[in-house]
Amino acid sequence: MEKIVSFLRNNVNGRTLYTDERTYRFENGGLVGTYSDQVSFSNMFFSKVRFTMDTFIVSKEMIMEADTGKEILNVYSSALYRYSLAMRRSTGDATGTRTFIASSLMSDPIPAESTVSGIYNMRLENNELSWIDDQMMYRDQIVAEGSFIPIAFMEKCRFFVTDEGLTYEREVECFEVDPKTMKRIRSIAKFPLFISKERRT
Repeated sequence: MEKIVSFLRNNVNGRTLYTDERTYRFENGGLVGTYSDQVSFSNMFFSKVRFTMDTFIVSKEMIMEADTGKEILNVYSSALYRYSLAMRRSTGDATGTRTFIASSLMSDPIPAESTVSGIYNMRLENNELSWIDDQMMYRDQIVAEGSFIPIAFMEKCRFFVTDEGLTYEREVECFEVDPKTMKRIRSIAKFPLFISKERRT
């Protein structure tokens, strides 16, 4: 835990990173989305056995019909999330949660409202911090004609530092969720690798 906290204090806390626009497809390719953001990490609290850190994301997302170009969604918003992790005596691993706190959106859709992710498999190796962010339950995904479906994301995340600064990568898998049984089926939706980097002047 001390090594993880030291890595976050020295390389992550207080930094802002930028994600260039990425394109993704879902609904059998019938819908095309674009997404970009800037993400800030701050308010880190730590002790020998636990730490918390806030993530503030300002994002722009647009979804349109692939055939017609009709806009389904076009939002510019901000959202606050909080990481809370502790060291487990049974395994020596750091596990915990990432919780949605608030959003600037005051009306639907707020797809991540009241969602929590489980954080596990956190590893610091060769000056690279990696972990799994696995969304519990499900969130809303807008689809054609303004309707919604339940989905969940599982993300393989990592921080690493180069001569150009801090990089944050997220490899996203999407699952369709049965709301009665919580059974997941891997979606055919295709998401790119999301890469966020510092911008140094």
